[in-house]
Amino acid sequence: MTNEISCAQALLKGTGVSILDAARLICNALDGLPVSGMSGLSPLQFCSKIIETGKRHIRIAEMSLKDGFSLYLENKRHLRKESFSDIRYLGSRLLKSNPTFAERNFSELTISDCEKWLSSTFTTPSQFNKACVMLHGLFVFALRRQWCDKNPIKLIEKRKVIEKEIVPLSISETERLLKISQIPQNIRCSAAVGLLVLAGIRPREVRRLEWRDIDLNENSITVRSVCSKTGGVRQVEICPALKSLLLKSRNVLDGRICPQNFSRKWKNIRDAAGFKNVWVQDVLRHTFASYHAKRFRDLPRLQLNMGHRDQSLLRSRYVNMGGISTADARAFFN
Repeated sequence: MTNEISCAQALLKGTGVSILDAARLICNALDGLPVSGMSGLSPLQFCSKIIETGKRHIRIAEMSLKDGFSLYLENKRHLRKESFSDIRYLGSRLLKSNPTFAERNFSELTISDCEKWLSSTFTTPSQFNKACVMLHGLFVFALRRQWCDKNPIKLIEKRKVIEKEIVPLSISETERLLKISQIPQNIRCSAAVGLLVLAGIRPREVRRLEWRDIDLNENSITVRSVCSKTGGVRQVEICPALKSLLLKSRNVLDGRICPQNFSRKWKNIRDAAGFKNVWVQDVLRHTFASYHAKRFRDLPRLQLNMGHRDQSLLRSRYVNMGGISTADARAFFN
């Protein structure tokens, strides 16, 4: 026994671990040993297995969610302004909603932790799903830096979003928006409003467009990849009503279509047109699609204008021709 103790002391020399500490560690490991005979391993083999397993999974570096998110944001600064702002907003809300989770390490968070965190911060299905996508990207970033061994977000189910029917604007409502955009104090916004209403271009795409993207001779608008939501290039037709509006507006601004502080000015135009506190997001895309389908009855053509990958979304979500007459559809574009 004395010889064994001497050998043990020699093995542990310089490690900072005493014989008593070593014995305690072995006892802690053996607490997990199954009932005798069930594991097929001797106590020594079981301890060796625990050590080998631990060596494979140990991380030299740990990182908290809060600090990791700051590094993730820096890594995403190359993204478009709107995309970067979305990530920053969603992440900041998560961190503020539960500071305790924010201080925990990536490796400590379970699927249950993340799902509870997301649910308590984002109450609507669409918000929950967006935050889920953002957090998934953050954990991918963490995995690549070996701050954790798995991505718990992969196993969280997305929430079902029940889309409400969006009713297109009437001809009179459309005219009101366009007329108010052309009064002197709003004239710098008139081209952008025209593109939103009469071409169905997404608001964020309109903000990135420049006058050089508009060809009035060819009656087309080129939505370049740097402007497009999907990253693809498409051309959108210019109808007679839009061409007339653009001809009046093209000398008002140089370069970009949208003036500074367009979001605020566009809200003022909507409010003045009678849509204060009742404006429906994406209603203009739905309006354009519905009038186009009624006027031309050509879904492949509409798909190209809208920039959709296929026609399924148009059929299920966008086209709503109820209450739109053939005369209304003709008037909308002419």
